[in-house]
Amino acid sequence: MTPPLFWVPAGADLAAGRVVELDAAGAHHAVSAKRLRPGEELYLADAAGRLALATVTLASAQAGGPRLAAEVLWVRDEPTPIPALVLVQALAKGRREEGAVAAATQLGVDQLIPWQADRSVPRAGAGLVDRWQRLVLAEAQVARRPRVPEVLPPVDTPALLTQLAELDKPVLGIVLHEQATEPLAEALAGAEQTEAVYLAVGPEGSLTDRELDGLTALGWRPARMGREVLRTGVAPIAALSVVSHLLGRWA
Repeated sequence: MTPPLFWVPAGADLAAGRVVELDAAGAHHAVSAKRLRPGEELYLADAAGRLALATVTLASAQAGGPRLAAEVLWVRDEPTPIPALVLVQALAKGRREEGAVAAATQLGVDQLIPWQADRSVPRAGAGLVDRWQRLVLAEAQVARRPRVPEVLPPVDTPALLTQLAELDKPVLGIVLHEQATEPLAEALAGAEQTEAVYLAVGPEGSLTDRELDGLTALGWRPARMGREVLRTGVAPIAALSVVSHLLGRWA
C-alpha cells in the first residue's frame, strides 16, 4: 500500500535525518485512524510541492493526546507542471459541482476558479472559497499530492472575461459546449507551447450566448467530447482525464 500523506507547515525543516513531529490533528489521524506504528512509512508534504518520505519513530496514544514523530529518509521538490491545468467551474444547484472539484484535485488540476455563471444559482463568496479550500486540501491528501490546487475568488461572467483578458502569459482556453463541432483532442493542438490550459465548464442549463461569445472573442475554442451531454459535475472529470493523458501527465 502507498504510504499515507500528512501535512506539515509551510517552510518546515524537511531534511534527511531530521525528526518531524505531526501537529495534534495529524497525530490523531495517524495514530487513531491510520494506526501507524514505529517502523512504518509515511509521506510528509508542505502543500506547496515539497515531499518527504519518513519512517515512524514514535506513535503514542497517551492520555494527553496522540503523538507521532517520524525520521525523514529523503526529500524532493515536485516541479510545477507546465502547462498548468486551470478549471473554470460554474456553480451548480445543490453544490453538485463539488464532486467535480474533488475529482479534479485528484486528477491533478493546478488552479480552480469558481464561476457564478449567468445560469448558476447565486452562492456566498467567502464561504464558498473556504469550503472549496478545505475540500481540495483533503482530496490532495488522499491523492498523495504534495501540491494543493489554488482556489481563486469566485467571479461572475463580466469579471471572468476581464480577468482572462488581462492574463499576461500564453494560455490555451477551451470551453466545453454540447453544440461545438471541434473534438477536445483537436482543440488541444499547440497546448505544449503555452503556460496554462484553461477549461471552462458551464452550469446546468448550459452557457448563454453572451458567455460563449465572450469567451470565443478572447480566442477560446469551443470543444466537445462526444455525442452525450454531460452534467456540469461530470464534464470536467472527463475533460481533465483526456487532457492529462494527451499532455503526457500520465506517461
